[in-house]
Amino acid sequence: MRPAGLGASGIGHSSGGGALLIGIGNPLRGDDGVGWQLVAGRGLVCHQLTPELAEAVAAAERLLIVDAWLAPPGAGPLLRPVVPAAVWQGDSHRVDPPRLLAIAALLFDRRVPAHELLVPGFDFSCGERFSPRLRSQLPAARRLLNGWLAGSAAEPCRA
Repeated sequence: MRPAGLGASGIGHSSGGGALLIGIGNPLRGDDGVGWQLVAGRGLVCHQLTPELAEAVAAAERLLIVDAWLAPPGAGPLLRPVVPAAVWQGDSHRVDPPRLLAIAALLFDRRVPAHELLVPGFDFSCGERFSPRLRSQLPAARRLLNGWLAGSAAEPCRA
C-alpha cells in the first residue's frame, strides 16, 4: 500500500519550488495527527516513514518532515535541520528522518537538504481532536512552516 498522497509513480505532491512536505503520525491518536493536518493538501501524509519514500525524497530539491513530539515542559514548535545518517543498516521498521535521507543518498545518489518541524504533543489517546495545549501551538507551527516554504529556514528556530 502506497502512503496517502503518492501518485502511480510513487512520487508525491510538491508544494512548489521543488519542496516536498511529509506529515507523519496517526490522525486517530489525538495530537499525533498534527503532521497530517499541517501538511494536508500540500504534501504527503503517512503513519510513519518508510524506505519507499526515498524515491520522492530524492526527486525533491528540499524536504520538510512535520511530526508531533514529546517536548520538554514549556517548549514550543521546533524547526531544525536533519543530518543524514552516516549509513543505513537495513532496518525497514525504524526509519527516522536521518535514515530516510541516507536511503535516498544510497539508492538515488541524492543528498537533499532537509528539516523537521516538531510540534509539541500532549494527548495521544484515541480520538481525532487535538488537545487544547496543542491547539495553542498551531499558530506558531504554521508560522514556522510558512517561513520554511518561503525559504527562510537556514538555522534551527523555535516559535
